This record gives sequence, structure tokens and C-alpha cells, in this order.
Amino acid sequence: MCESSVFIEKERGRELLMEEVVHLDVDGEDIKLTGILGETREIKGRVKEINLMKHTIVIEIR
Repeated sequence: MCESSVFIEKERGRELLMEEVVHLDVDGEDIKLTGILGETREIKGRVKEINLMKHTIVIEIR
């Protein structure tokens, strides 16, 4: 499967935000995540890293 885990990165490290993410929509600093079952989550930040081999996405927040 192609789901990814999304982590947020803060000054003190990374923490898991959402698992089984299948869609990421970016509009400036507004990021909308959609999970495999259709659940959504919105966050402000910027995409810092996408690792397709590990199925991870890192979002940096300020």
C-alpha cells in the first residue's frame, strides 16, 4: 500500500501527527491531510521532507 505516516517537527523533535495518509493538499502554509478512511486533518506549516521508501512525510511548524 502507499499510505504514509505524517510527523510534525518542532524545536524539540518529531512527533507523529497522523497515520495512513493517502492525500496531502498544500495551499501556501495550509496543509490538509486525508486518511485512508476519509478522515481529514488540517495544519499550518511547510513540507520539509518526503521519504517514499519509508512512507513518511515531515511537516515543519513554527
